[in-house]
Amino acid sequence: MPNQDGSLTGADIVTLTQSLNRMIPTDDDTLAAGSLGLLDAVQERAISDAPSQSAFMRVVEALSLDMLSHAVGGFAALSEEEQVASLRNVENTLPHEFTVVLNLVRDVYYEDDRTPDRPSSFENDSEIFGKITLEDELEPDTRSRKKTRTTTSLKSSR
Repeated sequence: MPNQDGSLTGADIVTLTQSLNRMIPTDDDTLAAGSLGLLDAVQERAISDAPSQSAFMRVVEALSLDMLSHAVGGFAALSEEEQVASLRNVENTLPHEFTVVLNLVRDVYYEDDRTPDRPSSFENDSEIFGKITLEDELEPDTRSRKKTRTTTSLKSSR
């Protein structure tokens, strides 16, 4: 759980580093978002505006409250599949906030010179979270009028 001043605890940093690795999985662990040390850049981007900061903090809090993580000694102690399941739970509980954070992670990751080019679509097998949907391309006022909510879709991690 983040500190009162909004700063991240050591446990939050470990959890988020592992989460970044799951949000943008790679075959080469040295190119994983968390392994590249991109958490600081993601956090900087998140605090650049109030809605992003709020979404980021809500996702951090949700991850820190995950019961399975607590049962086994923390997010990093979970298996890769359990980590993905934990992230799916956050995604299902906080779809808007999770999408904001996922987009921040993607932007920071694909802007980094050490990473591959950004895919034109996230519907390939290497991406787990967030298929691009028609709703994502609609204007915000159109989205709010839609009666059905499209949630982010997940694939199994491998």
